[in-house]
Amino acid sequence: MSLNQGGCLCGAVRYAASSTPVRVTYCHCKFCQRATGSAYLVEPIFQKTHFAIISGKPATYTQASEGSGKRVTVNFCSTCGTKLFLDLERFPETLGVYGGTFDDPNWFERTPQVSRHIFLDSALNGTVIPAGFRTFREHAWLNDGTPVEPVIFGQPHAIGSEHLGNLSHPGTSFPS
Repeated sequence: MSLNQGGCLCGAVRYAASSTPVRVTYCHCKFCQRATGSAYLVEPIFQKTHFAIISGKPATYTQASEGSGKRVTVNFCSTCGTKLFLDLERFPETLGVYGGTFDDPNWFERTPQVSRHIFLDSALNGTVIPAGFRTFREHAWLNDGTPVEPVIFGQPHAIGSEHLGNLSHPGTSFPS
């Protein structure tokens, strides 16, 4: 496996991933919306042993997750402010990269087999969820580690004004 590199806008901090992601998470939570300034974060998840900083040293900002109460640490460039990756206390063996910071952000797969959409209850109106992806109203795991049953839509769905109770295709919504 070749190294896939990325870094910040100014080039002061560079990193490399030496494997494909364990999975790709599309996170629609309020934290990720605010951190990205966008509708959601495209977050390839890597084992920490397959990720390295190759130049520079990221600064960090830490806060407690609203959902789990566990530490979420944003690693970013202190010169240009680019957010690079998240270190999550809840998942100590992995980290999540801000997908757009790779030199080639299209190198990793985003297929339904390796991806999921989480926190759809917080998704912005008009966000389109593609067919065939595992989706979750909140996280894919409960705080105690129990997996949550996903909902998989058979056709694309736009998040409506009442979020998941008012999807663009009536009769398909998350169970209560």
